[in-house]
Amino acid sequence: MKHVDIAIALLLAAIFLFSGIDKIFHYQGFLNALFDYVLVPRGSTTTLAPLVIVSELMIGVGLLVAPWRRQAALAAGALLAIFSIAVAFNFFYGNRGICGCWFTITLAKSTEMHLLQNLLLTSLAFSLGWQRPAITVAES
Repeated sequence: MKHVDIAIALLLAAIFLFSGIDKIFHYQGFLNALFDYVLVPRGSTTTLAPLVIVSELMIGVGLLVAPWRRQAALAAGALLAIFSIAVAFNFFYGNRGICGCWFTITLAKSTEMHLLQNLLLTSLAFSLGWQRPAITVAES
C-alpha cells in the first residue's frame, strides 16, 4: 500500500505544481477565468489569484516532503473540494467562461468531466490525508 500512497502523492504533487506554474505563466488568463466564476465576488480576483497560486505550489511541495505529506494531502482535498463546488456552480448556474485549470493543456469550459475529475482527485487526496500514520518501531 505504501507504493500506491507514494504514487498518489506524486500524481497530486505533479498536478498542483503544474497547475500553479501554469497559472503564473498565464496570469492574465487566470484572472479572466476567475472573473467569470459565479461564486467569485466581483473585484476579488486580483486578491484571490495569488492566494490560489501560492496554495497550489505549497501543496505541491508539501506532497513531495514526507513529514508534510499528510497535511498537504488534506489541504489538497479541501482545495479540490472548493474547486469542485466552484466548477459545479459555474457549470449549472453560470454556463460561461473557461475552467481556468490548466491553460497550457485546455481552454475549455467547465464540463461534467471537469467536475468528475475534480471529485476523483478530491477523494484521492482525502484518502491519502486521512490515513492513520504507520506505527514505528519505537512506538511498539
